[in-house]
Amino acid sequence: MNIRRLPGFMYHYKFVTVLLMSSLFLVVYLLLHWGIMCTNLEAWRHVSTVCNQHRDGTAMGILCEPLCTEKGINSLACETLHAGKEAVFSAHWEATRLVFKASRTKIPSEQFESLYWVDATGLQHFPSEEDFIIMIKDLTINKLNVTLTRHQLERLARLRTHRVETDATRRRLEMENLWPLLQENEYLMAILYEDRDVFPQPIGTCGTFYAVEYVRPIETPTTVLALSDSKPEWAKRLKLAVMILNLLEELETNFPEPLYLCDVKINHFGLPLGGQKLKFLDLDAVFPKTIIDRIISDGKSCEKHEDCDYFDCRSICSKKKRCESPVLNNNLQIICEKIFLGWTLSGTIIIPGLLMSEHTTSTLAVLLRQCANPDGDTTHLPRAAAPDNLQKRLYNMLSEMEQEYSAFT
Repeated sequence: MNIRRLPGFMYHYKFVTVLLMSSLFLVVYLLLHWGIMCTNLEAWRHVSTVCNQHRDGTAMGILCEPLCTEKGINSLACETLHAGKEAVFSAHWEATRLVFKASRTKIPSEQFESLYWVDATGLQHFPSEEDFIIMIKDLTINKLNVTLTRHQLERLARLRTHRVETDATRRRLEMENLWPLLQENEYLMAILYEDRDVFPQPIGTCGTFYAVEYVRPIETPTTVLALSDSKPEWAKRLKLAVMILNLLEELETNFPEPLYLCDVKINHFGLPLGGQKLKFLDLDAVFPKTIIDRIISDGKSCEKHEDCDYFDCRSICSKKKRCESPVLNNNLQIICEKIFLGWTLSGTIIIPGLLMSEHTTSTLAVLLRQCANPDGDTTHLPRAAAPDNLQKRLYNMLSEMEQEYSAFT
């Protein structure tokens, strides 16, 4: 179409033009809302908001000064694919690259327990130090099913600052900033398990924003465009697969109880800059087994099995049309299905996964299919756990293949 005729076209086809423009705006809005697309303006807007709160005296934390006053934190860049967050953006603080996060504002029905109560005169009554410790103890039991030591509770009861706040007014402000952070699964687990090198390390906070080390997400090799059958590429895939299995072993054995990954994507795994230890990045999707059992077997009504799922953690709908069973699959099954094997339709692999290549042996292919669908269910999504003996066989096979192809890396 001649561009000079475009205004005439828009005039004569007003309805079509309005429909097209509305559709375009809707698509852009949804992409922004779902976190598939973002702009750096959003990052600066969030920083402006929290810095205004800092200047007003309502936001505190070790990162407020470098972010708002010293301008030591710079090079802000938005990060996509974080739909559960109000804001996710990366930045540089001197030689450190970090990621800021903040959760979406909860609707009234989802609000957590109030930190303080207000009397008839409007006066706010904050908990005593001992009461605050008890509140945190109850919170961690409810969210993580762990009973913490006194030292751990006291560590959670303070922001990560260089001093212990003793001024009563500033201590109340510290509690106000800290309490919403403690509701975040990601913040709570990052602080509590910072000595375990499987999650990004926490760095600090400012208001209700918290920052962790930047960990480079693994780029997806499971799309058609990224698929490569070269031996060096296959060697990298094997190494990554072994690293994933090592990480699963840590999550299942080095914590008070096994941790389940309920939203598994290849870019939820990452490597620190210059590091060799794989980490899992989406702590909002990590749950102790007892907690995810409670979430998916809450007795709610259902029509089909999928109604009882929580992302990739799967249960079943009982004959009474209730979600009553605990989680049935496990981390290994999910990893084999979604990462190693790839996207399948009616039992046929449509988009190859990490370990599907021309170099894949028939023995490995059979093992991956058994791992991804232990019960061989062709009607529903797989709802069984991959057995331990299969995990050992898979690990040994991949380790041997990695050694064989190591010369190509």
